[in-house]
Amino acid sequence: MIELAVYGEPVPAGRPRFTRQGHAFDPKRSRDYKKLVSEAAALQYHGELLHGIPLKVDVKVYRHVQSSVSKVERAKRLSGKHRPIVKPDASNYLKLIEDALTGIVWEDDNLITDVSCSKYYSDDPRIEVTVTETGAKRPNNLKEPHY
Repeated sequence: MIELAVYGEPVPAGRPRFTRQGHAFDPKRSRDYKKLVSEAAALQYHGELLHGIPLKVDVKVYRHVQSSVSKVERAKRLSGKHRPIVKPDASNYLKLIEDALTGIVWEDDNLITDVSCSKYYSDDPRIEVTVTETGAKRPNNLKEPHY
């Protein structure tokens, strides 16, 4: 099992931008955060690059609590009673993590067969990533597809 944590306000993957020649690139904010995640992962993970095995990735995103909310609402958010149901989507955080850890933890993010991504509030903004091998096998009651 691999556990990583990146401290600071989480940034989601932004929509790609295009040059006039049609080349795509990440917005600067996403590109900078992706670099930060890659560097933090390289400092925390010293194992071999994972390849050829199915992986399960669990991402927990902890966002700051806005200062404009009441004390009662703040307490509900910090206790987990109220969760972030605003943009950005959890999938945008997940995509950035998948891309940032490619070449650091895994060879290619196509190894990921199972994912979960959860958003929470916290006074300590961060992203926590847990990577495990799924050990997945085809259930006996499923037949091989015929093409």
